[in-house]
Amino acid sequence: MNEQLIVKNFGPIKDATVDFKRVTVFIGPTGGGKSTLAKLKDILLYRRNYSIDDAVSRHPRFDSLEAYKEHSIINYFQNDTYFNYNSKTAHVEYKNGSHYIGTKSFGPSKVFAIKYSIDSLLQKAKTTKDFEIIRQQLLNETSEMLNELNRIETGESARENFPKLVAPTAPWYIPSERVFVSSLEYSWPGLLRDDIGLPKNILDFANNFSTSRQKVLELSIEFLNIKYLHQNGQDFIKIPESETLLRLYEAASGIQSVTPLLVLLEHLSRNTEQAQSFIIEEPELNLYPTAQQGLLNWLVEKCTKGENDLTITTHSPYILSHLNLLLYAYQVAEKHPDRREAVAAIVPEASWINPKEFACYQVENGGVQSLVDEELGLIDNNELDGLSGDAADAFDNLIRLSKGFAIK
Repeated sequence: MNEQLIVKNFGPIKDATVDFKRVTVFIGPTGGGKSTLAKLKDILLYRRNYSIDDAVSRHPRFDSLEAYKEHSIINYFQNDTYFNYNSKTAHVEYKNGSHYIGTKSFGPSKVFAIKYSIDSLLQKAKTTKDFEIIRQQLLNETSEMLNELNRIETGESARENFPKLVAPTAPWYIPSERVFVSSLEYSWPGLLRDDIGLPKNILDFANNFSTSRQKVLELSIEFLNIKYLHQNGQDFIKIPESETLLRLYEAASGIQSVTPLLVLLEHLSRNTEQAQSFIIEEPELNLYPTAQQGLLNWLVEKCTKGENDLTITTHSPYILSHLNLLLYAYQVAEKHPDRREAVAAIVPEASWINPKEFACYQVENGGVQSLVDEELGLIDNNELDGLSGDAADAFDNLIRLSKGFAIK
């Protein structure tokens, strides 16, 4: 990944620069701006927000402010709001009340330079009977690259391909309000029909879950020791100690919160044709600490395959401490390859996180601060640790009072 977001004077954010990695985590106090940054990423990655006027002028535009309304942040704009989103393929800038969009293309000169470099390298290679075949194959491939770039950037196809060039990754935003989906299992059609004004991101999640459960008819959720089943249009939970199936809305709150999320992600993760960005608010909702850790293993495994990436917001110290475990497992295995299997026996290899592909930010007071110790490749001191320390200090003072000692 190579994405950077700069935000100034937008809602609670006064000045923040975020480098998004394969796994990106935002923590901080309520109202500090975690969700604001996550929502901006979703908006700026969404293809339907981009178009060009026509195939001749090819003037790019950001179609409307509707996306900001859907995320309930339309009122965050100020007179001096500014943001700049940069990726490998494009940059999107907002200033003076308008969006400006540009693409980053290799262009013909770059492609021919690649062809020349390959040809030069092959000329230095040892001659074999297959040399000319290999040479021609490589030149054909770069020629196809040039043709594809020309096709994308010119003619009528530009109108269709421009949004893909600006936003090659498909974003999936999963709001914290997802907890309502299970309890309102059979009410969604009526809610949609009557247009009662629920936020669109909640309705989108409900609709996506409804689609996904038609494809994911059963799913083992090992960290909760349960199995999800979709039968005859209904959602059930199977627990080992009972032969009776529970309706999803009858299950524990943690199960209700996490099951639609996992069913949706299981369905989406099966798509290997396009890179996807999974943006999840507070994955730990209603879950016991050990279940939070199991969920995080699952999220990293499912949501970072191929070119996919994962962004989460959290308040949980258990999530943060477990992230350090996943980071350290990768480091130990890299440093001691002969112990890789032993490390995997402790921490599943599919959940390891490369520190170079990880970012964690404290979001508060209008800005962000990286919490990753660059030398150690782990999360360093953070606000949640500070709060834990404050609680411990308060408890110590109560003990001193109970024994008649002065408070420190």
